Amino acid sequence: MTTFSDTPIIIIGAGRSGTKLLRSVLGTAENTVCFPREINYIWRHHNAGYPTDELLPEHARPEVVRYIRDRFRAFSRKHGRFRVVEKTVANCLRVPFVYKIFPDAFFVHIIRDGRAVAESARARWRSRPQPGYLLEKARWVPLGDMLYYAMRYLSFQASRLRFGNGEQSSWGPRFLGLSDLRRNHSLLEVCAIQWRTCVEAAISGLECIPKEQKATILFENLVFKPAVEIDTLFSRAGLTATTDTESFPDSQIRTNTVGRWRSSLTPIEQAALTRRLDATLKQLGYSD
Repeated sequence: MTTFSDTPIIIIGAGRSGTKLLRSVLGTAENTVCFPREINYIWRHHNAGYPTDELLPEHARPEVVRYIRDRFRAFSRKHGRFRVVEKTVANCLRVPFVYKIFPDAFFVHIIRDGRAVAESARARWRSRPQPGYLLEKARWVPLGDMLYYAMRYLSFQASRLRFGNGEQSSWGPRFLGLSDLRRNHSLLEVCAIQWRTCVEAAISGLECIPKEQKATILFENLVFKPAVEIDTLFSRAGLTATTDTESFPDSQIRTNTVGRWRSSLTPIEQAALTRRLDATLKQLGYSD
């Protein structure tokens, strides 16, 4: 028998694209419950040593499917058997893998102007996670993978010594060639290419999913036309709005998050990003 835990709502989006905001919106719906943190550790269990986040459908072996579905069921059961909302940005690189695990899921792809994403992501690459945040994330690590991720964490911390400004060697979804990009390009360029890679992989991956099981939303539309966008999305996903949903735009959405990159980046940086991302930006309908 299919249950709410077998039909989760999976948010797909590059890092810093508004996935957290979208998760919060969906969490206001009746009978939904959100994973409070990204659960890449769960998605990668039994594949933890794979060098990138670009897991393929063949990586969804029976033991992988069973483990991930069991974790979703347990989370749903713990919170009243509600429908689970989940967002892990690395999933934009492996949509067919996720679809094989949850063939009845509803997928929401959120897209944001890549120049805004690159500006925001650069700050995250340079940030130092707080101990409380790391401990909260650690609670989602499968016991058998603890040693692997502890060693990875130590390796990432050591990498800060190799880059200026305390920059990390890796942040966000990992794809083939990211390490080479990090060595040979500026951090802002890396962030731009990371966004483009994630968006293009997500668009390609979502092609395998029936149209009634997916929706795409632009971050900028969610910010400037929240009532319309939320109503449309809830209808598509089969969700029922609540009073929290109705009050969400006024209490949680800030229009000054759009276009901030224009004042944060220098004119030279803006022009360089626009040139590098021009084709993808035009494909998605972004223009000056």
